[in-house]
Amino acid sequence: MQQFQSLKRLLFFYILTLLIMLVLYYAMMFSVLKTQSQEHSQVVFMALKHETTDHAVPTEAEVEKILTKPFFQDISYQLILMMPSGQTYVYRHTQPFEQQFSNISFPTLTTTSKTATSSYQINNDTLTGKIKVESGHQIYVVLRHQPLDINWISYRFWLPLMTAIMLFSLALLYMLKRRTNWDQLVQYTESLTMSSKEAYLPPPFVKETTTSEFLRLGHSLSRVSYQLHDHHRRIKTLSQRLEHLVNQAPLPMLMVMRQGHISFFNQRFEQVFTTAFQRDSNYSLTDFLTGSDKATQQLLQKLSTLRVTRNLLVYGLEDKQAYQLHITPWFGAHGQVHGFTVLLNNVDKLVKQVDDLQLQNQQAQLQIKEFAKLRSIIGHELRTPLNAIIGTLELIEANRLTPGQQEVLSMLSQSSQSMLAMLNDMLDMAKIKAGKADIVNEPTDIFKLGQHISDLMVGSARRQGINLLYFFAPDCPRYVSTDGNRLRQILLNLLDNAIKFTPAGYVALIVEPITYEQMCFITSLNSKRTLTSAARNQNLAPDNRLPNTVVNTGANHQWMRFSVKDTGIGIADSEQHRLFSYFNQANKQISQKFGGTGLGLAISNSFAQLLGGFIQLDSELGIGSNFSLYLPCHTPTYQPIYHFHSSLTHIRLIAVVEQEICATFLQQVCSHLSLPVSIYTNLDSAAAQQLYEQLEKEAQILKPVLLLDYEYYETHSLLPAHLSVATEISKTGSPAKPNDNEKSKIINNLLNNTSLPKLLLSMKPERSITSSLLDKFDGFLNKPLDIALLLSELIRLAQPATITQKNKDTIDDVESKKEFTVEVDTKEASTAPLVLVVDDNSTNQKITCKLLDKLGYSCLVADNGRQALEQLDVQRQKIALILMDCRMPVMDGLQATQIIRSQGDSIPIVALTANNTEDDREACRLAGMDDFLAKPINKDKLQTVLQSLMTTE
Repeated sequence: MQQFQSLKRLLFFYILTLLIMLVLYYAMMFSVLKTQSQEHSQVVFMALKHETTDHAVPTEAEVEKILTKPFFQDISYQLILMMPSGQTYVYRHTQPFEQQFSNISFPTLTTTSKTATSSYQINNDTLTGKIKVESGHQIYVVLRHQPLDINWISYRFWLPLMTAIMLFSLALLYMLKRRTNWDQLVQYTESLTMSSKEAYLPPPFVKETTTSEFLRLGHSLSRVSYQLHDHHRRIKTLSQRLEHLVNQAPLPMLMVMRQGHISFFNQRFEQVFTTAFQRDSNYSLTDFLTGSDKATQQLLQKLSTLRVTRNLLVYGLEDKQAYQLHITPWFGAHGQVHGFTVLLNNVDKLVKQVDDLQLQNQQAQLQIKEFAKLRSIIGHELRTPLNAIIGTLELIEANRLTPGQQEVLSMLSQSSQSMLAMLNDMLDMAKIKAGKADIVNEPTDIFKLGQHISDLMVGSARRQGINLLYFFAPDCPRYVSTDGNRLRQILLNLLDNAIKFTPAGYVALIVEPITYEQMCFITSLNSKRTLTSAARNQNLAPDNRLPNTVVNTGANHQWMRFSVKDTGIGIADSEQHRLFSYFNQANKQISQKFGGTGLGLAISNSFAQLLGGFIQLDSELGIGSNFSLYLPCHTPTYQPIYHFHSSLTHIRLIAVVEQEICATFLQQVCSHLSLPVSIYTNLDSAAAQQLYEQLEKEAQILKPVLLLDYEYYETHSLLPAHLSVATEISKTGSPAKPNDNEKSKIINNLLNNTSLPKLLLSMKPERSITSSLLDKFDGFLNKPLDIALLLSELIRLAQPATITQKNKDTIDDVESKKEFTVEVDTKEASTAPLVLVVDDNSTNQKITCKLLDKLGYSCLVADNGRQALEQLDVQRQKIALILMDCRMPVMDGLQATQIIRSQGDSIPIVALTANNTEDDREACRLAGMDDFLAKPINKDKLQTVLQSLMTTE
């Protein structure tokens, strides 16, 4: 009965319910009997009262007669009759089975009313009362209640008990029947776990003798039995298939327990490791395999710590072949590791191939290093004769040659410079590929850097016959933290390419700040169009670089954009992907026509990455190109570039320029300086009419100054100056309106206005412009336009005392003055300072000596560092400075310098080397050299260094 606790609880509850109902029934019945006994006592008392009050004077005989009446026969009583005289009579009667009254007592009643004729009290056993008669007699009554008369033979007493016993019997029989059904159900359930997997068992219940709930429960269990049987059959089938698959697998497979013991391995494992599986044997992985290294071996010995899938390289203990061990842990319901599944794959051939490839790779790396070293040596050796050629060409005085000879000299100079640039690019490419291209971030004046680059490229632009423009935005920071040398190299390459591929028009260098919001807009536009392959392959797309380089810090400007725009031949979309790869140009026709190696853009692109930025190309075939270099604006320093002057607010600048981009920039600068300006790129009759009307209104307020672009003048002034109609000046000082619509007459009329101050802006030097035209102007400015010079000229022309003065010096006069200050009289050669030139190349010695002779210095020659030390010991008092080559046989320049400094000699030493890198400069500085000159030696730089060191000394 232990397993049927629910039936026991149900039977106990049923019995308890019956008992409670019986107790309540008999309690109620006894209460009714007791109430009836009390009511009988009350009836007797009331009858006695009635009988007594019927007699006016109750006597003893009358009382006895009343006591003999029937209602006093079945009750025990004590009656005390008290006469008015005080005489008392006591009457008692007790039933045979009751106790006699022990004493006589007058009952005390709670009522206090004197007028009441009778009163009584009832308790559990007796009724106590008092009757007053009008004659003064008093009767004290004590009545015992009749005892409860229980007649157990009556149905009222035995029927409930018998009913309860009958119901209990029925419940007990029902419970015993349910127990039988539960026994059958439990046995059926137990049989399901033991035998139903093999065969289906129907439920054991008979429909006629079993309740519906047991039938439903049995059918539910039968369905579970059927599903269990079906699942067992399927699991058995799958297990057989899996076992067959594992045994027939071509790869060794095994199961390993958590402690490291092998619980199973397949037939292939037996064949490979020549071991038959025996269940009573205790195998482990280390009995068959060993790790390729110490860490792998430790892991094989302590598999319990492994909780992730691993691929390990192991070796067989017997066959010594390499295997790839793929081990995967399998977990229990609570996440604990129960064991591991292991798969072995023979990778012996692959490992040997990898070892062979690694050996070949090491050999290839050694060859690459040797080639890189050879390339560096060859580059240095090529620099030496190339520097000699360039230095020799600089010694030739071009003004003494015929035009044909000058042309040949120009071609030789350009060719040698191109060879040197190509050699420098190849060396830079080697450094980039070797990962040795260093970046030195320091505060850089990007305004001055842009001016310097523009000055360097002016000659190329003039030879090409195009305009070179340089625009620096007013709100742009002047100093940013970057590598100035790398930035200069990038911009020089971009400008050089732009000038080379622009047959007509202009090339402009624009420096402007870019905010984070503008950068996000640029990247969103770039994401909608196809990027160049270089950007895709090198992850230089703005949408990739922007989030990883600079985050939105809330600064005013977070990016800088250096744009090189041109009106050249342009590049087709299909050819742009070739530009940023080494030794590639847009197409073969461009390479054949313009030459070049295709290294400049690739190197610039690599340097842009090193600086944390990228290069973006926008180009259209036949219209032009725009190369934009985006750099992060690190630690910007804002310094005014264009200074405001109060005189500027009283000037009306009239600018007539050729290019729209120039007009846009001038407008931006004038707005920044609050300078009133009227800018025209197409001065027709309507525009001129509007200009004259405006000047008439502002005649008393603003002073007009004309800025004329010479290229615009050449393009639109077709009529000779003496055929133009002179424009008279009215008394108010404003020019009269022209009568025709020809632009040439408008320009000539403006030039013939003698009261209008005029400035000429030209790409050509001043000496290349006719004096008849220069006489009409009050000032001359070269392109690229220097805004500071423009503002200075405007302020000068706005002053009344200097408006009519023309104290201009021509370029020839300035150059003659410079030559006068530079050249040294040969008569003083005997007293000139002596310079020791230390170089192992005789050509370089001759070129350097000739440069020193032209600068007015005497020279002494040494072939290596040892000879230099010997010469220095002999003529130390005469030698004022040493020009020391770094790489020489016997003793190089660095060693010689260290020896000189160790002797306490502070003679100025200037390094001469073809490797113009920061590492070389640092090595020279550490050796004790005072300055650094790169080959080929530039005459002006040499003069500057000599003068500074000589003066210091």
